[in-house]
Amino acid sequence: MKLLILHAVSLSTILVLAACGGGSGGGSGGSQPSSSAASSESSSSESSSSESSSSESSSSSESSSSESSSSVSSWAVTEAHLYDNASFPIGVAVSAGNESYSIVEDSEAGEKRRQVVVQHFSNMTAGNIMKMSYLHPEEDSYTYGDADELVQFAADNGMTIHGHALVWHSDYQVPAWMKNYSGDWEAMLREHVTNIVSHFAGSGVVPSWDVVNEAFVDDGSYRSADSVFHQNMGESYLEVAFQAARDADPAAELYYNDYSLAQGGAKLDAVIAMAEDFIDRDVPIDGIGFQGHIQIDWPSATNIEQSFAQAAATGLKVRLTELDVPINNPYGGSYDYPNNYHAELTLELANQQKQRYCQVVEAYMNAVPEAQRGGISVWGVEDPSSWLIGQLFDNNHDDWPLLFDEHLSAKPALQGVADALNGQPCEP
Repeated sequence: MKLLILHAVSLSTILVLAACGGGSGGGSGGSQPSSSAASSESSSSESSSSESSSSESSSSSESSSSESSSSVSSWAVTEAHLYDNASFPIGVAVSAGNESYSIVEDSEAGEKRRQVVVQHFSNMTAGNIMKMSYLHPEEDSYTYGDADELVQFAADNGMTIHGHALVWHSDYQVPAWMKNYSGDWEAMLREHVTNIVSHFAGSGVVPSWDVVNEAFVDDGSYRSADSVFHQNMGESYLEVAFQAARDADPAAELYYNDYSLAQGGAKLDAVIAMAEDFIDRDVPIDGIGFQGHIQIDWPSATNIEQSFAQAAATGLKVRLTELDVPINNPYGGSYDYPNNYHAELTLELANQQKQRYCQVVEAYMNAVPEAQRGGISVWGVEDPSSWLIGQLFDNNHDDWPLLFDEHLSAKPALQGVADALNGQPCEP
């Protein structure tokens, strides 16, 4: 049992981030998605959710969370500690620092958020504050204050942090100085990775990293048009980043992370080919991260299990890094805002979501051998904080993609995860 130590942190006014987090969310509804972006797991944007964690639904800010349209005042969920059901990390993405929905917010909501996170999770991922532009805003300047505060909170409460992400192409996350860099790119990237990983090495609180995030596009080719790293270094930047991370912390588990892997296809094939090439050439890599921004009706549980199995066949660890399951599917044939969409979360819908969460985790448990289970993380704490509300639904209406509602009460979805971890049938 972890020791709960709640810090009251005096913070300035909570800021709602204007940056769009990106989006590895989305996904086409229907059983036969096309290869187009609009039908991919992450069709709403080619930047990862990683990406805006929970902090960036600016129009559905924390102050309005009490107005979210859940039609059920309380859920009959009695699971005591979700993480007790697994021998591997059970994680959640959190906002921190001065972000909206911050885990360290000095308020009643912040206190309750800390209680919920410590009660149910053994691991956290920083939704934003451990990305490139936050930690390395200037070429000769690193800012670790917010990240150190989160790491200390994790340490005080017997938790770990999954570091996210050392290298990511997304325009708003590449610092301006790096976009305009004209020097030795390999030396610069190596120093960037080395400085950050070394800073957190040794404590045991940050035992794993997403080293490179989203290096491929959906057809399986390397991302180039919008990646300054590929433009300046070609595909060698991945190898440089992974080797630098291993040199900086030999004990850390190193992951490649991407969206649109759960349904299988060209992108997953390309990621696996890269990983196998790394293994053959002794380039350090320990795991493959599936972001897992899926729909309630797509991809099929069978496809998800097959994709996990394909990754596990490499012998590497497999991690489900950014799981969320929205109720509305904007790519489904029946969705037509404002004429036809789910405007409130009913018990029936919540139970459908419970079954879906259960099926995804069940697929993971079935396909990934115990020794290769790197962990499962949900991308956000409470529903109103989800990046999907802004990125997928343009802040037009609410949705409820996470395990906790606007009151930070556990939803049936949490029980669905617990059921799968315990080998129970996935029932609505």
